[in-house]
Amino acid sequence: MKCYEIKNCIFNGTNHFESKCPPHKLQLGCWEYDWVSFYKAMPDKKEKLEWRQTMLENCPNCVIYSKHKEEIDIILNGLQN
Repeated sequence: MKCYEIKNCIFNGTNHFESKCPPHKLQLGCWEYDWVSFYKAMPDKKEKLEWRQTMLENCPNCVIYSKHKEEIDIILNGLQN
């Protein structure tokens, strides 16, 4: 199961071609995407901070987190630096 296929994912049911979420757009699991490079390449604007805050607050509470904790922790740690 991919993260965007979870019932409570905000991207569930949206067209992946138009998605703002890169893994959803590419039809990857969130743990498979290079979030740290994506985040570091973003301009220092409100959207960048929103992505970071959303991930740091929500990822540890997601059902996918328990299945891919090691990979997701690497991402979350990379976003904190």
